[in-house]
Amino acid sequence: MNMQRFIVSALTCLFLSTTAWASAFVEIKNGHFQRQGKPYFFMGANFWQGMNLGAKHSTANRQQLKRELDLLKLTGVTQLRILGLSEGPGDQPYRIVPAVQNAPGQMDESILAGLDFLLNEMRKRDMTAVVCLGNFWPWSGGFAQYVSWFEGSSIPYPPPHPGGSWSTFQEYSSRFYLMPQAIAAQREAVRKILTRVNTVNGIPYSFDPTILSWELANEPRGGTHRPEFLSWVETSAKFIKSIDPRHLVTIGSEGNTLSPEVAGNQFVEDHSVTGI
Repeated sequence: MNMQRFIVSALTCLFLSTTAWASAFVEIKNGHFQRQGKPYFFMGANFWQGMNLGAKHSTANRQQLKRELDLLKLTGVTQLRILGLSEGPGDQPYRIVPAVQNAPGQMDESILAGLDFLLNEMRKRDMTAVVCLGNFWPWSGGFAQYVSWFEGSSIPYPPPHPGGSWSTFQEYSSRFYLMPQAIAAQREAVRKILTRVNTVNGIPYSFDPTILSWELANEPRGGTHRPEFLSWVETSAKFIKSIDPRHLVTIGSEGNTLSPEVAGNQFVEDHSVTGI
């Protein structure tokens, strides 16, 4: 970080620490969302393409991003669920590319610049973001890619992959919870996001009320490794809160599934974990 950016960030942190700005964060009061002392209501949508549209990359399209945000705001959508991390490599099928990481620890700054741009554009429109930091499913790389990296194994992609099996893929992806190296690598990537300073507006992510919450992953399932899954949820929430105590943390759960014994999820119990 050069001296000018350091000074801007320092002044930003000083400003954001004021009581008035602190109230701009979405909070939980008596079981309800609250912002600036008032009940906070929103209509939300998934917006997985936002970071890549805003990137400093040949595949990006910032004008399209602005048009889509304007249309969403016009239709009443004020909260977006967005990607904060994705995993490559780009030659693998069924996933968003380019990815933030094409190998553990190797962050593509051109894609992260897109996340900066997206958050700043959302801020201009008074929209909030749930920032997703992982994925149980393969369409952004996710847990399966970490398993592949540290096992040296091939991902058994689910349908429509020829011969693909959903149960086989889920068992593969959930092995993530059993792999300390994979968890440590994913957590280091999360740390880099939590401590990032927005290159567009100079606001540290951990001080930006545009972010409604950090989401551990998209639809994480415990599968046959439920104890390890719950341990991962608890330690991940604790890790995030140790760096950023201001923002909410959510699991990203899909709720109670039709077959909880297969998915390895129990909604109430899962969300009773400290920090969630």
